[in-house]
Amino acid sequence: MISDLDRTLENLFKLEFSTPLPFDLSFAIPDKNFTPVSNAKNTLNCYLYDIREDRELRQVAPRIRHTAAGFAEKEYPPARIKLSYCLTAWSPAQVTAGTPPALDEHSLLSQILKALLKYPTLPEATLVGLLVGQQPPLPTTAVLPDGIKNSSDFWNAISGQLRPSLEYSVTISLDYQAKVTGPVVHTMQVDVYDGESFYVIGGTVFNSANPPTPIANAWVRVVQTEQTYVTDGEGRYRIDRILPGSYDLVIRGVGFQEGTRNIQVPLTSGNYDIKLVP
Repeated sequence: MISDLDRTLENLFKLEFSTPLPFDLSFAIPDKNFTPVSNAKNTLNCYLYDIREDRELRQVAPRIRHTAAGFAEKEYPPARIKLSYCLTAWSPAQVTAGTPPALDEHSLLSQILKALLKYPTLPEATLVGLLVGQQPPLPTTAVLPDGIKNSSDFWNAISGQLRPSLEYSVTISLDYQAKVTGPVVHTMQVDVYDGESFYVIGGTVFNSANPPTPIANAWVRVVQTEQTYVTDGEGRYRIDRILPGSYDLVIRGVGFQEGTRNIQVPLTSGNYDIKLVP
């Protein structure tokens, strides 16, 4: 995924400066041994110096989606990883007639900064590999706030010579856990201190279409106990503290005919799902 971001940055520069690029592009460490790619062009070096998790953007609660087949899919949110680059310009000699190499470097950095500031998120057309289709869009920062990195400490760490640089960061999403699919728990037994047992049961209200889809905000009433429940956004309902026995359910949904179902608590097999006819 990191190499995908490198290629995406190259595409971004091509989008802004045309193909082929008017400068050479490098991703090497800018230490004292660094040299421009060629003698004919200035070199823009994009050194990836920092990788860390952005916990402020990360969500930790898994998303659970119930399916019509009585199964549930648990999907964990991706980690949010911030990758930071140090961008430097290198002139091998007097590339532009009448312009000192240092001014050539400053000119290239100015053009790069202007281009990067145009995109608070990476354009979809530039994305490659695992970055394609990431949601939400990939946020960028073209100039990092004060205090993120001490420039002199950075250049000392890589045994390089202090030089002008831009700080550029991109936050990507990284899926690190596979989606888990399994059967939905429909019945749970709860024991109380006096020896009496009761149950918590749950099911899904679907329409009778093919394929069936869940019905949100449907009304589920237990006739014998007069308990009433409303399904959630995925059509799920849950009945708390119900004793073993036979019960009749009355189910209503806007735009659907009233439905009924007799259930046994607990069920030895099957589920408590219900279908309504439009």
